[in-house]
Amino acid sequence: MSINVELTAEEVAALRQVTKLQNDAEAVSKAAREFLRLARLRELKSISGKVEFEANWQSLEALELGESTFPS
Repeated sequence: MSINVELTAEEVAALRQVTKLQNDAEAVSKAAREFLRLARLRELKSISGKVEFEANWQSLEALELGESTFPS
């Protein structure tokens, strides 16, 4: 997908420097992907400690591995 983004020459140069990419489009794409990744991490961090779960993951994992059809 293509979009047009207006950035100053200084902003593009800063993106190229931070991403260590020389191609403007690749630098902008990488910066956008990194922004989304960090936004997701911030969202996860904001719910830290607010999610209730049972601490039985090890027994569930053992059960799941016992049901595996893969050869040992």
